[in-house]
Amino acid sequence: MSAPPDRLAALRHLLAERFPTVPRTTGRLLATGVAALDEATGGLPLGAVAEVVCAAPSCGSQLLLGRLLEATRTSRARVALIDSTDSFDPGSFDPDLLAHLVWVRCAGTRAALNAADLLARDANLGLVVLDLRQAAESELRRVPASHWYRLQRAVEPTDLSLLVATPRACVPCAQVRFVLSVSHPATALDRERATLAGALAPALERQRRHLAAG
Repeated sequence: MSAPPDRLAALRHLLAERFPTVPRTTGRLLATGVAALDEATGGLPLGAVAEVVCAAPSCGSQLLLGRLLEATRTSRARVALIDSTDSFDPGSFDPDLLAHLVWVRCAGTRAALNAADLLARDANLGLVVLDLRQAAESELRRVPASHWYRLQRAVEPTDLSLLVATPRACVPCAQVRFVLSVSHPATALDRERATLAGALAPALERQRRHLAAG
């Protein structure tokens, strides 16, 4: 049986008194651990959507993910990776970097977007990565702009950052967009991952002023 409206109103009032909302400020950021990006933007915006365009094969997207896992492990933030093509290889990462990661394995773009709708509202997370790098072009074209704006509205009142990895620019509401466009040569396999990650230099393509919810 549903609670009477007056009891619900009293409960909301009690919760508001005991757990007051902390005013949000502009410029809230999550450091990425990628020096070139953090120097340019300060990090990923919290309460907003960011996009990384992986415009070339072997351009360093997994190195970027590794940096994000390191940074969020240090800051004790939980991370969700929404893997639209079930292609993530946990064996290529140090197990300690995965201790705070929720891996959501999906079979297609629609399932991944549905998962993003849910996780974008999860107060237990500090970062959600929606990996659409290998999504079919036909599936990406079918995603309406309204869906991206719905995700933006979902994250605005939160303390998490939603990072969408795409093969081309397709997130119209992205507050920050940066591009990885340089492929690593085969000889890069002989170099230390930390060295390659330290040399990542994503190009900043867009940065909009963020008006945080408050």
